[in-house]
Amino acid sequence: MSEKRIIKLSQNPTRFSDIADERDATMFASTQLAPLTQHSHSDYKDETLGIYSGFCETSDMNETALPYAYDELMIIIEGTVEIKNNKTGNIETIMSGESFVIPQGYDCQRRQQGALRQLYVIYKPPETSEKPVTDKVVYIDENSHVPWKETSDGHRKKILYQSNNQCFTAGVWQSNVLLTGLIDFPYHEFIFINKGSLICIDEKDVAHYFKSGDALFIPQGTRCAWQVKDKVSIHFAQIK
Repeated sequence: MSEKRIIKLSQNPTRFSDIADERDATMFASTQLAPLTQHSHSDYKDETLGIYSGFCETSDMNETALPYAYDELMIIIEGTVEIKNNKTGNIETIMSGESFVIPQGYDCQRRQQGALRQLYVIYKPPETSEKPVTDKVVYIDENSHVPWKETSDGHRKKILYQSNNQCFTAGVWQSNVLLTGLIDFPYHEFIFINKGSLICIDEKDVAHYFKSGDALFIPQGTRCAWQVKDKVSIHFAQIK
């Protein structure tokens, strides 16, 4: 079990480019013109629960068309990626600055030209579902037509994706001024600061500051408090 602490995801890990990931050649289509180069770094992983979160950088890629093996929320930091629906042929293009979920079981193919840099959180459920929640990419976007819901503590939230087993949830959360007491965090959560800033205070009373563009991971059971001095909008994935 990984340590219970506030984890800031690194977008430039130490010696990140020294060793490339080992990738199975069968994962890539015969049209892959050049060998894939991928470097990834997990700031948090729990193989028992199937949770992985960190940063990844890849070169040109043309994956084999297969049902997606897990639920994954991705934040594109740099580059562009195409997701092709293998049943309909429809292609969705996701660009730098966008956040999206690929549902576990979605029959699709990832393709890209040029470098792609992304933050990610992966959830591998213990049992796979016969059908995906939806046969498309799910964008995590404040401007989606899904209505806002007021939370019990007076903030705003949009739930935009929930896995078949209801353990993986992704969406948008917004708050104005906020100050909480110290709590045991009730679930695992990936947080990307889309707008504004957030302060997370650990059980030793150390304040961790996060600004727009930063990402963090809070393991379940971590003792922490939250503070927002103005406004913040986050993209999140919760794993329960």
